[in-house]
Amino acid sequence: MVEGVAMGVLAQGVVAVRSSKMEFESAFTASWRAWPRAASFPSVGRTDPGNLFWLGVGKSERTRDACVAWETGQWTTPYITQDRWSAGDCLEVHEDERASARDWKVLGHLFVNGFKDEHIKLAV
Repeated sequence: MVEGVAMGVLAQGVVAVRSSKMEFESAFTASWRAWPRAASFPSVGRTDPGNLFWLGVGKSERTRDACVAWETGQWTTPYITQDRWSAGDCLEVHEDERASARDWKVLGHLFVNGFKDEHIKLAV
């Protein structure tokens, strides 16, 4: 789920979002509740989805086998870990019966829309 959102965010042309825990969790919780594929991930829905996502993003920096991860600081930045890969390449590899590449893009779009414009950095 953490990887799927990262890919969906990158697919929007967004390179970072503000790291305010409250805004970050709120944006995710709202996007998760609006995402039609959320029921395919029942373990996320059983707990506070925003906090679960926040914790997963923090752990993703140490993940070595993922296609994408997140770097945290003042800004939270999704990045591709594989040389010469694009967000689209990662999306194709990550899709399965629970969520397609398009589904992850939708979730990324919903998540990004949960931030104020000045709390989003777009690719130049």
